[in-house]
Amino acid sequence: MGNKINTRRIALDILVRYEREGRKLTPLLLDILEDYDEMDRRDRAFVASLAEGVVERLITLDWVINEVSDRHTDKMKPVIRMIIRLGAYQLLFMDHVPDSASVNESVKLARSKHMDGLSGFVNGVLRAIARLRDEGIEYPDAETEYSCPKWIADTFRSSFGDTNAETMIKAGIGAGKLYLRVNHCLIDKISLKNKLMDEGIETETVLTEDGEELPYTLLVKSGKLVPSESESFRKGLYSVQDLSSQRAIYELWNCILVYINKRSRVDINIIDLCAAPGGKTCFLAEMLDGQKDKLSDVRYSLKAFDISDAKLNKIRENIYRAGSHNICACVNDATVFNVEMERSVDIIIADLPCSGLGVIGRKVDIKYRTKQEDIVALCKLQRNILENAARYLRPNGILMFSVCTVTKEETAEQASYIEKLGLHKISERLFLQGVDPCDGFYYSIWQGRG
Repeated sequence: MGNKINTRRIALDILVRYEREGRKLTPLLLDILEDYDEMDRRDRAFVASLAEGVVERLITLDWVINEVSDRHTDKMKPVIRMIIRLGAYQLLFMDHVPDSASVNESVKLARSKHMDGLSGFVNGVLRAIARLRDEGIEYPDAETEYSCPKWIADTFRSSFGDTNAETMIKAGIGAGKLYLRVNHCLIDKISLKNKLMDEGIETETVLTEDGEELPYTLLVKSGKLVPSESESFRKGLYSVQDLSSQRAIYELWNCILVYINKRSRVDINIIDLCAAPGGKTCFLAEMLDGQKDKLSDVRYSLKAFDISDAKLNKIRENIYRAGSHNICACVNDATVFNVEMERSVDIIIADLPCSGLGVIGRKVDIKYRTKQEDIVALCKLQRNILENAARYLRPNGILMFSVCTVTKEETAEQASYIEKLGLHKISERLFLQGVDPCDGFYYSIWQGRG
């Protein structure tokens, strides 16, 4: 670590503000790191790993601390509580950090915060945690060991059984597999594999359950991929997109081809109602552009909607990077019915706001921010948007509904609701994180009335 920058103190400041302000961790982390232009890449990575790791393992850390401390974490001063969490995380989950550094630097943090009188308490608790670790920690259950809120663990067990639930709970730690989508309009898959190998990233092709190779999908096998530092990414040769999301668009594309082949009209209107950051829209645009020779008689309009300029900026960044200039990004509130679009849209993507319980491993604080009672409001919001979407569809038009969650209320029960809107289900798929080789994700594809 650099001599001038105390990385642990920066991580502590991030964590104290995270707990005090209730902000999302990632934007808070990025905001604070912006103030340290002189910090090198290695130090930035260490700060991020500390801050994200402590938040990800919060339930586990507090349980371990309370096992050895005569003062419960709820009764500790906020700064001391976070210093001990920070030290405990290093002791339990960062093997490359010596115990002496974990303990001594935590003691120094307490003194730097003018809490000299509590430095001995910090020292004693952390040394007790190190002894408990060496003796072997026996956690009471998977949710404690893998820091999963009890209501989420109970939801997984009641919906998917104990075995699947345990696997899903474990999958909530760590980001899981990293999948890439090849921009086949700019490069073929083999050439991209070779380019990535030159960048130190080894990838492999991906097969379906039937042994069929997915034509535009790669799985990162080894190497540290940082998209912002990848020349191939900056040139738009690939995007990062989970397998579950890609599989949804592959299937939607097949439905679109059937739809086009049955139409005498060649003008196709496509919208993505909640498009940010634009991955699904861009994939569909690449599909359309890549097949333009076969679809020479087809004219199409592809619009990516979202609720704010900030979200549209994310979409436009991806459009520009991927060269998907056949997409028009526009502000539109999906919850408000737009009478001008009534019965005028052929294809609709409705990837809707949800509880996010399928991507806990990628968003370390979402499991704490999402509450069980939120699901009722989210379902109401989803149904509002789905009602509008059903009214936008032309006769026999196609709707894809998707969410990055696995709750029955937001998946199977919403499918029943769509059926009541008069649409016919073509297909559906539920992916379970850890059980399937991807994020937790649901999609269903529907056809409107004739």
